[in-house]
Amino acid sequence: MRKLILALLFLGFAATEASAQQEFANLDLPIRRAEDLVSVADGDGNVCLYFFQGGKLYFNLVSPGGQLVAAQEIPYRFSQQPQILGTRVTENEFIFYSRFMNGNKEYVRPFAVDRYTGAFRSMPDASIKKDRGETFVGAFADADHFYMLFTDKKENLHLYRELDESYYEKKTFSSAEMPRTRTRHERQSELIFVHPDLERTVFAGHHRSKIYTRGDKIYMIFDGYSLKGKGKETTTEILTLDWPSGQTTYRMLPALELKNEPHFNSFLHQDMLFRVQLNKDKFNLTAYDFNTLKPIKEYNYTGDQEIDIKATPVHQRGASALFSSGSSVIEKTSKVMRNLSSGKPAITVDAFSDSTLQLTIGSYQPPSSRNNPDPTRMVRTPDRYIQTSRGLFMMPGRWVPAYTLPYASSMSPYNRYYYDPYYSRNGEPTGPGISTYFRAVLDRETLNKAASDSTAATVQDKIEAYEEELKQTPDYKTLYRYGNKLHYGYFDRRSKTFKILEFTQN
Repeated sequence: MRKLILALLFLGFAATEASAQQEFANLDLPIRRAEDLVSVADGDGNVCLYFFQGGKLYFNLVSPGGQLVAAQEIPYRFSQQPQILGTRVTENEFIFYSRFMNGNKEYVRPFAVDRYTGAFRSMPDASIKKDRGETFVGAFADADHFYMLFTDKKENLHLYRELDESYYEKKTFSSAEMPRTRTRHERQSELIFVHPDLERTVFAGHHRSKIYTRGDKIYMIFDGYSLKGKGKETTTEILTLDWPSGQTTYRMLPALELKNEPHFNSFLHQDMLFRVQLNKDKFNLTAYDFNTLKPIKEYNYTGDQEIDIKATPVHQRGASALFSSGSSVIEKTSKVMRNLSSGKPAITVDAFSDSTLQLTIGSYQPPSSRNNPDPTRMVRTPDRYIQTSRGLFMMPGRWVPAYTLPYASSMSPYNRYYYDPYYSRNGEPTGPGISTYFRAVLDRETLNKAASDSTAATVQDKIEAYEEELKQTPDYKTLYRYGNKLHYGYFDRRSKTFKILEFTQN
């Protein structure tokens, strides 16, 4: 009886902790697949949530105060699911850019929602007049323009930029200056666009091909690709596309020796390029002036040295084992370097104040593919609470072999008894992967470690701590800025609600 009372007290305490963060907004969304949800916010704090389901577009507009302004259900033309390639905020509207193909013809099919009233506007299709042999790579949108990127057999880059609602201007950029990679189109296979609301996590930062825009210049930065004629040397490559002139510029950082896997990565923040190099016995962080590529600040540590620029402990998340929460702290100095270098190196840089920069440094191990069920893998069934004549009784969940679960009837999160969120039927990668990282807070001017009062938990730390308090990992989450605040939204599948919480640095 005493154990039961203690268990119930602990349950109540945990529930209080998890709900301590005040919700900014709570919306009822009849969505079946949370991963289809798209969010976009403006600088005033209005946020538009969109998803496609059952042949309809669903829009919800939320005000800066967290109130629902408008909710609409709009039949989509031809009942074809839109491929949202990018979003943009104009003076009066949120614009969603969708790709549409008809045979060999390519179109951009945008639609817009008024930022203040929620009124929907269908925009005309814009034809992309691509030449034969052009292959679609991806698309991205910054504050001013929407772009579509194609390549060809000669690895030229064909860029289409929105000139007005119905016409896209085309520029072709030669990549003849760039050394060829040993695998064709390897650089383009991992391209992501770095926008201001990109999550500052090692998952976001582990990609080796990144796109940045600065006005009419597009920067493509590639890290650690094996190049023809370079032997075992590799480096950080910078390809600048100048839209007005149509010219390209190719530059490189000092070369490093290529080992079995790339062991470095970079991130561009304003006019500084940060590159981190992670080995089992060596750690190097160098900041370069992006205009001159001259080093500004450098940190070096060996395997037995404490990394004294750390503002947080070294965390490892996702390495779950039997009876493990999947989150741990690596404290022993001798293990820090080895664990940090155990995956793909990653770095992101953020600034939530005028005086400091916040760096997230570490590595990411993608989840492994599972072609056949693993008979040694165990899955924990949820705790169950049963009402008896003596009151509420908790029946703890039990560990059962994963291969014995009846997948056909139990792979639903609504099932109370069996739920394995990382199961994959077709051999795709399963699980969240393993993130090992720490955060550093540096003075913006000197790049020295910031004063002790600036090393408090970052906003991302607060969000991750909140996620750990949730009983179930969110199916979908999004981040967007509003002034000096960060709004964190996630979809609670059980209640079918989209919850938005507000986090601040202070």
